[in-house]
Amino acid sequence: MAELCARLRRWFTGKGPGRPVLPPSSLVSIGKAIETTSDDEFDCEQTNRLLDQFAEAALRGEDSAPWMDLIQAHLDRCPDCQAEFEALLHVLETEDT
Repeated sequence: MAELCARLRRWFTGKGPGRPVLPPSSLVSIGKAIETTSDDEFDCEQTNRLLDQFAEAALRGEDSAPWMDLIQAHLDRCPDCQAEFEALLHVLETEDT
């Protein structure tokens, strides 16, 4: 484990040939993302597969499905999926009017 940490530290700090230098703020963001990672979470593909059902349930005020918390957690971390969700909500809300 110590060797892995040392290799990651060298890679992230740019020490070594051809390695990018990441600013400290990026390292903090990466650390926070790793820290909040869970064994049970959805990736973008899993989220997108259920996003239409999630959006419809959200508009109805439902939150009883066990996968809804996983989708919400992913949306909280992923700006691309959050933007897709907001666009989908907008379309669904427009259809209702």
